Amino acid sequence: MFIRTVLFFILTIFFVLIFVFFIFEPRLHSRLPYESSVSVERSNESDTVIFLDDFNKAKELSRTERKPLLIFFTLSDNESCKRSFELFSNQEIRRLAKYFICVSVDGALSGAICESYRVNGFPTVLILDADNKEIQRLTGKETKEHLSVQMHIAIQVLTIPGISSEKNKLR
Repeated sequence: MFIRTVLFFILTIFFVLIFVFFIFEPRLHSRLPYESSVSVERSNESDTVIFLDDFNKAKELSRTERKPLLIFFTLSDNESCKRSFELFSNQEIRRLAKYFICVSVDGALSGAICESYRVNGFPTVLILDADNKEIQRLTGKETKEHLSVQMHIAIQVLTIPGISSEKNKLR
């Protein structure tokens, strides 16, 4: 009985530490291999996430700068999509966005792109690595906390040497 209690205590501490590391690790951005920022623009001391609207240009930038691509699939007349777009005004998400090439795709105007990435619901956020392999897919209404955690995970998966993003696809 004593051994079970000690084992349970140790496992609980282990999982809490992992959870805290993924969410609150403050120096994550200092370990990233890239420093340039295309998708974040500084203005009046606050970061503003800039979403490119040219999908092909965003893919090219992702490949040349070796940055992951964050695609925000939206419908311009959908209220849920407009509210989800407001997630990108969150300070933590703005900070993380500088490690991605961000692009918005209007599903009503770009049906072929939506079809090629199997996007059926809106809003959808896709995170792809620089080789166009899917890392994360978030569909529907998201919270800022969940999006932030998923962005952290994508950054960590992409910056660990020797780990294939295809084998470690997180949903």
